[in-house]
Amino acid sequence: MDAAGVLKPFDDGWRSMVRLSTLDGLLFLHSAYPTTAADAVFFGPDTYRFAQAIEAALDGPIRRAVDVGCGAGPGAIVVARARPDCAVFGVDINPVALQLAQANAELAGVTVGFCRSDLLAGLDDPFDLIVANPPYMADPARRAYRDGGGVLGADLSLRIVQTAVERLMPGGTLMLYTGAAILEGRDPFRDAVAPLLAGWRWKYREVDPDVFGEELDGDAYASVDRIAAVTLTAHKPLESNCGA
Repeated sequence: MDAAGVLKPFDDGWRSMVRLSTLDGLLFLHSAYPTTAADAVFFGPDTYRFAQAIEAALDGPIRRAVDVGCGAGPGAIVVARARPDCAVFGVDINPVALQLAQANAELAGVTVGFCRSDLLAGLDDPFDLIVANPPYMADPARRAYRDGGGVLGADLSLRIVQTAVERLMPGGTLMLYTGAAILEGRDPFRDAVAPLLAGWRWKYREVDPDVFGEELDGDAYASVDRIAAVTLTAHKPLESNCGA
């Protein structure tokens, strides 16, 4: 572990910078608690919900799939495990995440192509399936695994939807697990997504109506009613010029 650079001195001993979690019988390396570093790689309750949402979206032929902002790689690995004949990719801007994701794919015995990329800028060709569990909080510390950008943390999620509109094959599917700040009973993220998906078949639902309630005490969420965990599953029309 010392040779791998995942130990640091602590009191009169050492502390691991990584820990292991289990998901569907698989082991996943990720950052150890507390995840305060800017390049920390998070694995938690959202990860399990994300994996379940992916499994529900695995329908029809899938030849190329990608996990955008793959983190420790659970999304890509779930797809590769379920569809071993599919070309699966994982992209992230965090090099530490990519190192852990590659190790996790090897532990799972699946083949995934991981690369550093801002969204899908580093990959060519369209996809049949795009999955993503991006950061969705407004984080003053700007930690990569947590900060979604914008006033309420929704910018990255919105960019992923816009990218999916451009890069999905006709008939392809986007499965996005994210969070939405609810203002006076209204969901601004859903409102922003709806016109982008005109002509698409899509489903949007809250899987948890109130997450990270402690964040509502901060200045960034002073006007927010609650933060909901949501899933968006969207299917691009077979006509390639629809919804673009």
